[in-house]
Amino acid sequence: MKKSIAKVFAVALVAATSFQTVAAQQQVANNRRERILQVLDQSRPNAYVPAAFFLHFENKLGRKAVDDHRAFYKATNMDFVKVFYEITVPKVEINSGKDWEKVPVYGEDYFAPQVAVIADLAREFGGEAFVLPTVYSPLSLAHQTLGRGKDFKKLIEEDPKAFGKAIKNLALSIENYLRSARKAGADGFYVSSQGGDGNSLPEKIWKEQVREWDKYVSQVANEIGEINILHICDYGTPYKNAEALYAFADYPASIINVPLKFSDGSTLNLKEAQQRFGRPIFGGLERLGVIANGSIEEAKAEVDKVLENAAPNFILGADCTVPGTTDWEKLRAVIDYAHTWRQTHKK
Repeated sequence: MKKSIAKVFAVALVAATSFQTVAAQQQVANNRRERILQVLDQSRPNAYVPAAFFLHFENKLGRKAVDDHRAFYKATNMDFVKVFYEITVPKVEINSGKDWEKVPVYGEDYFAPQVAVIADLAREFGGEAFVLPTVYSPLSLAHQTLGRGKDFKKLIEEDPKAFGKAIKNLALSIENYLRSARKAGADGFYVSSQGGDGNSLPEKIWKEQVREWDKYVSQVANEIGEINILHICDYGTPYKNAEALYAFADYPASIINVPLKFSDGSTLNLKEAQQRFGRPIFGGLERLGVIANGSIEEAKAEVDKVLENAAPNFILGADCTVPGTTDWEKLRAVIDYAHTWRQTHKK
C-alpha cells in the first residue's frame, strides 16, 4: 500500500513538474524580452518575427505622455516599449562661429521630466518588454541650440573647433541623460546618429569635429545598456548609397535601424546589410509608404516582400518615425501578421 501511494505521489510529482516546465516555456514564449534576445542569436533562424512602429504623441511629458505610450504599446502589440524623447535644449545666442563655445553641459536634472516618463513605463512594463528611450544625436541638439532662421553651415564653418567643443558638451549632456535614464529603469536605448550623410554639414567637419562624439553616445549606451538600437537617421538628408551606411559599422549596438532608399536611386538589400553590420536589422518599411498611407492589405503585401528578402533574424519596422496620423489598427494588423509570418509562409 505504501509503495502504491509512493508511486502515485511520484507520478503526480512528475506531472506537476512537467506542467511547470511547459508553463515556464510558455511564459518565455510570451515574454517580449526573450523574443528580442532570440533574434540577437545569429546562430539560428527565428520562427517569430518581432515588430514595432513609432509615432510622436500629442502629450509630450508627464502623466498624459505615460498614458499615451501605454495605450499605444497595448493597442499595437509591439515587441518593445519605445519612449519618445521630447526635451529640447535651450537656444543659445550664436551670432558668430566662436559663440559655439557658449554651449554648456546639461546635467541630469535638466532631463528629469523625460526620465520621469521612462521610470513610470519601466515600472509597468519592464518585466515583459525592453524599455528603450530615444536618444537624439549631438548634431540634432546643436540644431536646437541654434534655432531656426540662422545659417547653420556658415556658423560652423566660421569656427569648426568651437563647434566641436559644442558637440562635445552636447554629447556629455546626452551621457548624463543616458545614465539617469538607465538608473530609472531603461534597459537600453534607441540611439540616433546624424550627420554622416554629408549634406547636413561639411564632410571634413563631420569627420574631425562630430563623428567622435556622435559615436561616443553609442559607446556609452553600449557600456550601460543591456540592448541598444542604432538608428542611422537620414531625415531630410538621404545618404548617397548603402556603402555610406557601412561607415557606421564600428558603432557599438545590438540592432541596426537603417534607411531604405538613397540619393543615387539605389535601394537597400536587407540581407546584405545584416551581413555587413553583423547584427540584426530592424526596419524594412518606408515610414511614408503603405504603412502610413495604404490599406491593411496593401501593407501586408509589402510585409510579404520585405520578409521574403530579409535575413532569418530580423525585426520588422519602419526606417524612421511614422506620421502621427497613422492608423493604430493598421499597425496592430501588420505587427500581428509579422509575428506569425514564418509559420504561415513556410515553403
